[in-house]
Amino acid sequence: MKNFSFAHLLAPVVSTLKKLSLVIFIIVIAGGLVYAIMTISSILTQPPSDSSKKSTNSASIDQATVNRLNRYKTSDVNSTNQSLPSGRINPFSE
Repeated sequence: MKNFSFAHLLAPVVSTLKKLSLVIFIIVIAGGLVYAIMTISSILTQPPSDSSKKSTNSASIDQATVNRLNRYKTSDVNSTNQSLPSGRINPFSE
């Protein structure tokens, strides 16, 4: 009866894995990336639960904010009180 050793039986498998180690590594990395993308995609496409929704019906603007917004000038108002520092030219003037 022949004496079979465990290392002798695994030698062809180990040599094949050594030859294909780069290919196996690339397949594992690509599989991990596909899994990550699919997981993130499924998370982003799920509708939010009722507990995470916030009520947006109670929006209001106080009078101080309205007054500050009304102080701004519109684009059709020509502001003539702007002056450039000496030695500078306005690149937007014709």
